[in-house]
Amino acid sequence: MSRGARAALILTAILLFLCCVGGLGLTLLGTRLIGRVFITNPDRVRAVGQQIADYDVPADYEEMLAMNVMGIKMVAIGSTTPSPSFMMIVLMQFPRGLGVTQEEMERQIEQAMARQGGLGDADMTIVGQEETTIKGEPVTLTVREGTTGGGEHLRQMSGLFPGKGGPAMVMVIGETAVWDQPAVDLFIASIR
Repeated sequence: MSRGARAALILTAILLFLCCVGGLGLTLLGTRLIGRVFITNPDRVRAVGQQIADYDVPADYEEMLAMNVMGIKMVAIGSTTPSPSFMMIVLMQFPRGLGVTQEEMERQIEQAMARQGGLGDADMTIVGQEETTIKGEPVTLTVREGTTGGGEHLRQMSGLFPGKGGPAMVMVIGETAVWDQPAVDLFIASIR
């Protein structure tokens, strides 16, 4: 083997080694960062929620987790009662001027919930709309229902409203068997 071929082979081996080490490092860093994306400290979760809008948490519910990454904020509010069934209220906000649609916001929330709770496979169909007022503005809430691959029957209600730092969305998603419409109505009425 010539000296040039040997040098090229050694350089290739070094580059491959560095790529493997770099890839492993990025994987470990990514895993560490993903764990830090979701905020669970109650005071910090509450602070993120209050950056989106002022609201009152319904009785028997609590702010459970939040996310604040690159100007995108999300807070999830769930029941304090332990149960295999669930209903979750989510507020999400994108920065002003980003031009994000309600569908994109819903997709982002559904992806986050799928990573946390395995709900990404639900086939949701629009079954109606409700008109309400949030922060003095008329808001159309779209109601969807569907079933997950595991057989859970879900209901979802979502709508856009003006948040403190840009367009915000409220989304409520839960199993139809435990859907708590009075809590939903109280929460939506409390957004200011």
